[in-house]
Amino acid sequence: SINNVTIKGAGKYATVLSFKNLSTGGEGMKIAGNHILLQDFTVLDAPGDDIKTQKCDGIVFRNLNASWTNSDLAKSGTYGIYPVQCKNVVVDNCEVSHSRDAGIYVGQSENIVVKNCYVFENVAGIEIENSDNAEFFNNQAINNTSGILVFNLLGLPKASGSNTKVYKNLIKANNH
Repeated sequence: SINNVTIKGAGKYATVLSFKNLSTGGEGMKIAGNHILLQDFTVLDAPGDDIKTQKCDGIVFRNLNASWTNSDLAKSGTYGIYPVQCKNVVVDNCEVSHSRDAGIYVGQSENIVVKNCYVFENVAGIEIENSDNAEFFNNQAINNTSGILVFNLLGLPKASGSNTKVYKNLIKANNH
């Protein structure tokens, strides 16, 4: 676990972390800790999740790109941006594409804002699961299988979620 850390690149497309040749492990980046800022870089081609954060309090994903370059989604990783069991989450101005599950997945978390993001060509564009106090606004979910999903799934450590607001999003052509 790490605390009070900033990982900042030179720009969303200027700094690229590629995991295309990773032969073991699942995540490109896996982070646990408090007061973490991830900003201004791209993560590509992790075999599992591009960026996973778990049990963080105060995690910000800002101006990031997470994607897979293989044209076959079955060979892509699972989640692009994946905060799970986190508190005080902000995902702002991020772009996520070509995941075999959700581009942005927030699960079993609380106090979440996902805004100004562009998700495309994922199975699910944005997914919120078993989380409390979430707001999703000014996002574009285009050309995914489904645009934005909000639900409670049985059998998870956090049994349910509530108080999710989804508004002022462009949800278009999500019908694969």
